[in-house]
Amino acid sequence: MLRALGDPLSFLILLVSFVVAVVVHGWVQCVVADRTGDRRPRQEQRLTPDPRRHVDPFGAIAGAIAGFGWSRPLEPAFRAGRGALLATFLSGAAANLLLAVGGLVAFRAVSGLSVPAASATALQDGVEGLPAGQIALLLFGLMNLYVGFLSLVPLPPLDGGRLLFALAPRTSGWQKAQYHLVEQNIGLVAVLVLLLLPLGGPQALLPTVLDDLVSPLVRLVTGG
Repeated sequence: MLRALGDPLSFLILLVSFVVAVVVHGWVQCVVADRTGDRRPRQEQRLTPDPRRHVDPFGAIAGAIAGFGWSRPLEPAFRAGRGALLATFLSGAAANLLLAVGGLVAFRAVSGLSVPAASATALQDGVEGLPAGQIALLLFGLMNLYVGFLSLVPLPPLDGGRLLFALAPRTSGWQKAQYHLVEQNIGLVAVLVLLLLPLGGPQALLPTVLDDLVSPLVRLVTGG
C-alpha cells in the first residue's frame, strides 16, 4: 500500500478499502460470537463498526507493506461448541467474500472489462489508466478478497489458526504447538515472514499462493 503513495488516488482507495475490509471482518465476527453466547465482544465494546476496536497493529503493518492484512484477532470462546466456533471464525471471511463479489461484479458492469488474474501487487502499487470509480470498485473487491482468504490460513493469529487450535484435540503435542505458535507469537512471526519477505522469488510466498487461489474466482466473477 505504501508503494502507492506516488498515486494519491490509488493510495486513498487502498487505505479506505483496507479499513473497511478489516472492520467489517472483525465486526461481523463479534456480532456472530455474541449471538452464539460469547459475551466478551460485548464487554470489549466490539459490537460496533469502530475501526479502533477492529484494526490490529500488526495486521495494519502487514497491510501497509504487503497491501493487505488482518483484523484484530478474536479469541475462541471457552467451551463453545463446534458449530459456534465454525460460524464465528468463518463469518468474517464470508462477509469479505460477499463484499468482494459485489465490488467485482459492479466493476464488470460499469467498465465492461474482465480481470484475467488477480495480483497482490495491485494492492501494493494501485491501479492506473482507469476512471476513479472503476479503480475504486476493482481495488475494493480485490482488497476484501485477499483479506478474507488470508484470514483462513491455518496459522495464528489468523482466524484459520485460531479455529484450528480451538477444534484440535487437547493432547500434549497440540498444547505445545499452541504454546509456541500462540503464546510465544511464533505464529505471528511466521505470518509476517511469509507475507512480507520474498523467499526465493520476486514476491513473498503468501501473496503468491493467494494469487493462485483467488484468480479463478476473479475470472469467474469478471468474465476473465
